[in-house]
Amino acid sequence: MTDVSSADVQTRLESYLAQSGLASKGARVVPLTRDASDRRYFRVLAGDGPSVVLALHVGPIDFATLPFPNVAELFSKVPLPVPSILGHSDRDGIVELEDLGDLTLQAHLGGARAEE
Repeated sequence: MTDVSSADVQTRLESYLAQSGLASKGARVVPLTRDASDRRYFRVLAGDGPSVVLALHVGPIDFATLPFPNVAELFSKVPLPVPSILGHSDRDGIVELEDLGDLTLQAHLGGARAEE
C-alpha cells in the first residue's frame, strides 16, 4: 500500500477546500479511522452546514472510471442509506460524499433485531 506524505495530504485537502468553497465557510478537517483500502477519509465540519466526508485517493483519479459512482447508483435503487456524491477533484484525487455518520451498515445490521 502506497502512503501519501502529510504535506501532500494537507496541500491536496487545502486545494479541494478552496475550490469547493468549503474553506470560506471556516471548515475544520478531522481525520477518520483508516480502513483496509489505500484511501484516507476526512470529515469536514463547516460552521454553517452539514458535515461532509472527503475520500482522498493515493493520487489523481479519473472520476468517470471509478467503480464507486456506479455502485452508489445501483445501491440508490434499493432502500439503503447511500452517501450522495457531492463533488470531486480528479487532480487532487478527492471525492466529496454526504456524511451519513459513524455507524456502518455492517454494525447496524449486526445490532438489529431479526424483524428489522
